[in-house]
Amino acid sequence: MIDQELLRDVAARVEIHVRNSKGFEEESFVNPFSPVDSVSAFAAARRLVTERDHDAFIAVAPEGHVYGFFFEYWGASVLSVHVGYPPRECLILDDLSGIRGRRVLILEDDVASGTTLRVVLDAIQDVSPKSVDLFLGRPRHQQILEHIDSRIGKTSLAEDLLHEGQQTIDEADFVRAFASPGES
Repeated sequence: MIDQELLRDVAARVEIHVRNSKGFEEESFVNPFSPVDSVSAFAAARRLVTERDHDAFIAVAPEGHVYGFFFEYWGASVLSVHVGYPPRECLILDDLSGIRGRRVLILEDDVASGTTLRVVLDAIQDVSPKSVDLFLGRPRHQQILEHIDSRIGKTSLAEDLLHEGQQTIDEADFVRAFASPGES
């Protein structure tokens, strides 16, 4: 079991990361700027980055940067787009020309109506990625997966990327990564 103080510390680091990311809004209106399960997000990001099935990562700001924090920890360069609420327009916050012909993974927290995802997909189609997959950080019971646009190839949920029997190793790696020297 991981110390609750460490989990609160990591959640605070994630919130600072989100607030310093491109596309931060002062008010989220709906979603918090912290992961539901930091260990799952950490482990899922490691698997998705090290499997090398994706060449580029795009966080849907601001909430997508909650998970972008962990992807960047594992060495991924995370680009930003922003969709406000209500979702009507996608603002491209980074130069996306580098995703042309690349395998892209969109980082988002959840899918409800699917409108945000459709707006993002419409905005990035001009740069012609080879493929677009989706990572969702919140649990399955908080998703409406049938609203995922058909242009998305594979959808990965953090909880689905955890390997049975790996939890103790994931927790130990998390503690090593985020505990201050002398705490782990």
